[in-house]
Amino acid sequence: MQSLTRRELLAACMGTSFAVAAGCGGTPDTDTNTDKSSSSRDKEIVIAVLPKLVNIKYFAACRRGAQKAADELGVKLIYDGPTEPSGSEQNKFIDTWIRQGVDAICVAPNQPKTVKRFVQKAQQRGIKVICWDTDSPLCGRTLMVNQVDDKELGESLIDEIAGQMNQEGKWAIAIASLDAANLNTWRKFAEAKALSAYPKMELVDTVVTQENVEVARQKVETLLNKHPDLKGLIAFDSNSVPGAAEALKRTGRVGSVALTGNSMPEEMRAYINDGVLEAFYLWDPRALGELTVRVATALVKGEPIAEGTQLPGYGPVRLSKQDPTMLILSDPLRFHNGNIDKYDFSK
Repeated sequence: MQSLTRRELLAACMGTSFAVAAGCGGTPDTDTNTDKSSSSRDKEIVIAVLPKLVNIKYFAACRRGAQKAADELGVKLIYDGPTEPSGSEQNKFIDTWIRQGVDAICVAPNQPKTVKRFVQKAQQRGIKVICWDTDSPLCGRTLMVNQVDDKELGESLIDEIAGQMNQEGKWAIAIASLDAANLNTWRKFAEAKALSAYPKMELVDTVVTQENVEVARQKVETLLNKHPDLKGLIAFDSNSVPGAAEALKRTGRVGSVALTGNSMPEEMRAYINDGVLEAFYLWDPRALGELTVRVATALVKGEPIAEGTQLPGYGPVRLSKQDPTMLILSDPLRFHNGNIDKYDFSK
């Protein structure tokens, strides 16, 4: 396959076909107490990818990208995780994969503080460990594959609703969890810019939606009733945005409350076309899954990764200016009425 640059990958997200098949099962290691030697590389490389949970469309799209990379690289993919956003359930998967002797584990931790012991255990067995989608910087992971620059995304979200609110009035937050590092990092950057750049805006409430569209709808409906003069809302995860959009429709607040956040185009297309919200942000989650597997495979093969490193099938690596152990997939994509019909990450 011809190597693509990051920009070419993003441009290709409109029509690229990703493999749907998912890997299953790991290759057992008969001596899990022994560090993986170079001779073990003769066997098939097994990459285990752990999402926050497996039953939402965002992580299903990540899986398609991960499988695409695995097929092209000739490695075996295990892509599995809990059906609810649970740190303890995630750790059970990691522990199983350690016993199976996989070559790399890629973790999107629900509770970053709880994963450290399992990361260290894996590394003691010679297993490469990276984070993706959300970070646990103190767990000892080798690298983090981040979808965007956190500061850029957080500030883009607050700038979006500030513009729609004429930079004044009450605003609120809907967020899946107060533990998820990525969501709360974006939230903190958004809150910080609101304080410094928009002094006439007032953050009045935060609701936790448990990574569930229906819970988000219910929580936001309650929020809207509690704050009848609310003017803006940022929903920081893929399920909170459609839940909040539905709440605006059911309460008759479309047009009076600005909404933005991070979600999937196929989830939000009807709401955008109906004028429930003007814009929201994301990246190509398929490309995130793909980059994660490519990075993990390179580490298993002992290939160094630095700024500008050419990954086969991907192109030059971009590292965070603040953290040289963090890769950045792309700039945030802004979806609106003029471009949303060009995107569909469910394919």
